[in-house]
Amino acid sequence: MATHNYRQDRGVTLLELLVVLMILSIVLTAAVRTWDVTLERGRAQTTAQKLDQLVKVIVGDPDYIVAGARADFGFVGDEGRLPKNLQELVVRPDGDSVWRGPYIRSTFNQSEIGYRTDGWGDTIIYGYQAYALNTDSLWVRSYGGRGVADRSRWQTLNFPYTFKALAQNEVSGQIVDVRGNAPPPTVYDRLYINLHYPSDGKTIGWRQVGASAANFQYLGIPQGIHRLVAVYFPSGPTITDSIVAVKDVPVYPGPGAAQVLMRVPAQWP
Repeated sequence: MATHNYRQDRGVTLLELLVVLMILSIVLTAAVRTWDVTLERGRAQTTAQKLDQLVKVIVGDPDYIVAGARADFGFVGDEGRLPKNLQELVVRPDGDSVWRGPYIRSTFNQSEIGYRTDGWGDTIIYGYQAYALNTDSLWVRSYGGRGVADRSRWQTLNFPYTFKALAQNEVSGQIVDVRGNAPPPTVYDRLYINLHYPSDGKTIGWRQVGASAANFQYLGIPQGIHRLVAVYFPSGPTITDSIVAVKDVPVYPGPGAAQVLMRVPAQWP
């Protein structure tokens, strides 16, 4: 008598299916939350980098040193003022003759306004009060993708300098001859010195003569690299026998430029 083995295929019960679905749901929820956290962290980092870049192109990078002196004073160093809006960093203002931009460029995968949008695609806010003397009046800010209401999400970067430090410095010093001697009063009427610096989008000159030229002082000067031109007339005020000295002076935010020696290639009588 033949015997038969019967294989019984056992299906999946509803309970087992529910357990599997629950496990998948937990795994997917954890993955989505991890992705959201990673995405938000990336947006925050991108925003922080943009805020830092904006501040540096406006006030310059103090770590950019050439021949032992700071060489980058940003938009303020070129213009003699703060930008009125972030658009001035990429578009020359009307009637401006000293603008050297664009000071910032969007990357190849950004729109034309990508430099002033945060990681969430919202506009970066530029805080600017022209005559406020404290640091907090100058800042750039992202609202962190949640708008004005949720202050806990804001990312704000204050400028490292006050308006006064950026725009109201002193440049002072003395004219000397090749031997390092100060000019005697007898040659004061044959001396003048001129400081050339930017102001509101134009280059201007501030001339001092006589005793004021011998011991010069300029107030209210913006940060940047500005040109001093000293002129001495050995035989009287005629342009044909003038002796000229030129010096580019870095004016630092706050300290300005003090005890500058302008050495004229001549010898006082």
